[in-house]
Amino acid sequence: MQMVTPPALRKPFLATWGQPLGLCLILFMLSYTIGVVQPIMPPLVQEFNSSVGYVQSALVLMSLVTASFTPTAENLSRRLGRRPVLAIALGFFALGLVVIVLSSNIGLFTLGLAGCIGVAGAVLMSTPVALMDALPGESIQRYGLVALAIAGVLGALVGSITGGVMAFDFSWRWAFAFELGLIPPIWWLVRSIAVPAPAQTLPADWLGGLLSVAGFGFTLVGLSLASELGWWQPKGDPQRLDFVLAPFGISVAPVLIAVGLICLGILIFWERERASQRQPSLLRLGVFSRRIYTLGLAIGTLHTMTTVGVQFNLFQFMPAVMGLNPVQTAIAVMPFTVAQLAVLLLLVKRQPQFPPRYLLQSGLVVKAVGIALLWAAISPPVTALELLPALVVMGAGTGLFATYITSLTFADTHRDQKAEARGVYRPFQNLGASLGRGVLGTLLISLASLKIVDGILAELGQTATPEVRRSAVRSLQVAIQTLRRSDRRQIFDHLPESIQPALGGILQTAAIEAMQSTLIVILALCLLCLGLSFLLPKTVKTIEAPIE
Repeated sequence: MQMVTPPALRKPFLATWGQPLGLCLILFMLSYTIGVVQPIMPPLVQEFNSSVGYVQSALVLMSLVTASFTPTAENLSRRLGRRPVLAIALGFFALGLVVIVLSSNIGLFTLGLAGCIGVAGAVLMSTPVALMDALPGESIQRYGLVALAIAGVLGALVGSITGGVMAFDFSWRWAFAFELGLIPPIWWLVRSIAVPAPAQTLPADWLGGLLSVAGFGFTLVGLSLASELGWWQPKGDPQRLDFVLAPFGISVAPVLIAVGLICLGILIFWERERASQRQPSLLRLGVFSRRIYTLGLAIGTLHTMTTVGVQFNLFQFMPAVMGLNPVQTAIAVMPFTVAQLAVLLLLVKRQPQFPPRYLLQSGLVVKAVGIALLWAAISPPVTALELLPALVVMGAGTGLFATYITSLTFADTHRDQKAEARGVYRPFQNLGASLGRGVLGTLLISLASLKIVDGILAELGQTATPEVRRSAVRSLQVAIQTLRRSDRRQIFDHLPESIQPALGGILQTAAIEAMQSTLIVILALCLLCLGLSFLLPKTVKTIEAPIE
């Protein structure tokens, strides 16, 4: 006979699940912040009279700041206590949102996103994991970390869908102002979580932390801006460019890369000196000293780059070729996310029947097959229904990979390093996402612009000087990234009347060929992940909850 709990003894929902809900909302909020930037990018760039490259650089910097300071934040949380450090982090996050909402230029926007939110993210990434493990209750212990992973995926999905609606129907600033309303309930839900007493920890190495952020930051920002500003020769007239963009008559991109590499060299020297003097550091190697963790981190970041690269390019491709609006595009791409979540929920917390590495590699093979199916499906006429099987297969492969990459990555990390390891892992995935949008997205738009210009010139039977051709390609790249479809149509309407009958075919052919070329690059990167995965251990002692 089944025992029924008397109503008087049943706990209210918030008494049982309020604290886990608050922790999940933290990661939902962080993922939403990353996911919302892409759909609001066109109006944001137009209002600031900036470029997509600068916004991508802000995202890269945010991820780098978070990843670089996560070990520092974890040590401070143990030394000062997690509750006060979490409160300070939520305050910094709110300050970053206010700076973004009130920003009048791309510099203030970057300060709010990469500065305030990046630093706050170092605490907000690792703290939910540490506190979820400390919550009482068998159900919470079993499903808590899984719920955090799902919250991260849902946050990015909600950001990608609602961001475009807010940006074009209201203002892109509302997309961030919305998050301010989440912070008070988050703090109300998590403020009563029992936390361990502060403990003595290692002293801080702030110089090492700053050198790390500067080294990786300058290098990756320089790489992300090189295609827009020029790898050496500045794009545009150096005499008319600001000194900041063209110092000494050369592009600022190689200067940033050189400064970053110098900072990394100084960092290596500094850390060796501290090690020789037996001085500990707060921004220590920590989990980075473990080979398997570093390898798994690199594979996971590269995998995220390919995943986000495909999704970002579909968001560019579908509206241009299929005529879908942002919401319709998000719905058309949703089967990928649904399949990924379905596989995660099906496999998580189940003891695998085969070695986890084999299952992870199977996921990469399935994903590679999905990319090949997507390549084959992209041929005129393209419909969302024809892309559906490829998206489902890719999503299933991604879910299978994500289920086991965390366990294999953490195979040689200690239990007391779990919060730090997860706190570092997630921002590196954000970094991979930024690179996927910046590198693979730029590749798609650059190839499409080049093919459109060449197609128009060929149809007109004309030739152009290399400089005129490059200028036309650059102008078209900016138009594709910043203007609505109707606004781009007005640009093409100014072309000669003789080109108009063939223009639709030129645009569609250019978009399809550029998308297929980009998918080949993405497929090669996926196979690279597969090759590197053979260096991971075959089995693990415990199955960790996924992070991606």
